Amino acid sequence: MNKQKWLSGVLALSLGLAGASGSAVAASAGAVDGVKTVAAVAAPTGKEGPATINNLTVKSIIPLVVHAEKIYTYTSQGGNVYAPELVTYNGTEYRFLISNLGTKTQLMNYVKRAFTHNAAAFYVSSQFLEYKGRMAQVNANVGTPLHYDQATARMVSKNATNAVFELTIPVAGVQGETVTAEVKLKKVEGYWRIDMSPDTLFRRG
Repeated sequence: MNKQKWLSGVLALSLGLAGASGSAVAASAGAVDGVKTVAAVAAPTGKEGPATINNLTVKSIIPLVVHAEKIYTYTSQGGNVYAPELVTYNGTEYRFLISNLGTKTQLMNYVKRAFTHNAAAFYVSSQFLEYKGRMAQVNANVGTPLHYDQATARMVSKNATNAVFELTIPVAGVQGETVTAEVKLKKVEGYWRIDMSPDTLFRRG
C-alpha cells in the first residue's frame, strides 16, 4: 500500500514537472514570437511609401508628386520655424533653416527623398545660401495654391530609366480651374525620382 502511494506520488510529481516544463517552453516560445513581432513592426523595410515607387504609372505618380510638393513646401518655408534666426547678407535679409535642414548635407538628403541628386543640387545652390556652415534662405514665403492630391496624369513618354508626364492640377479655391505641369522623372537605384528642381515644378507666381 505504501509502495502504491509512493508510485502515485512519483507519477504526480513527474506529470507536474512535465506540465511546468511545457508551460515554460510555451512561455519562452511566446516571448520569442513577441520579440520578433515587435522587431518586425519597428524595423522599416524600405519598400513602402511614395518615395519607393518602382512601377511608374498615371496613378502611382500622383502620390510621388504630392510627397515631393510637401518636401518643397517644408524647405521653402525654412522648416516652419516660428521665430527664425535672421541674418543680413549683401543687403538682403535671410533666415536660417530649422536644425534638421541646417547643413547643406542635411538639406540635400531631405530633398533627395523625392528628387534626383542633380535636381536637389540645383535647388539647394540656387534657392539657398550657405553662411558660415549653416543653410539660410531669403526671408519670404512662397505658396503653391494647387490641389496636387487631386491631379490627374497623362504619360508623355517613358522608358526604363526616364519618363515624362503631364499633370492637370485643380487650382485651390477656384471651381473648375486647372493648370498643367510637365514632370520629368528618372529612375535612381531602382526607384523613380523627379528630375527637375522643386521650385521649377511647384513655384507659382
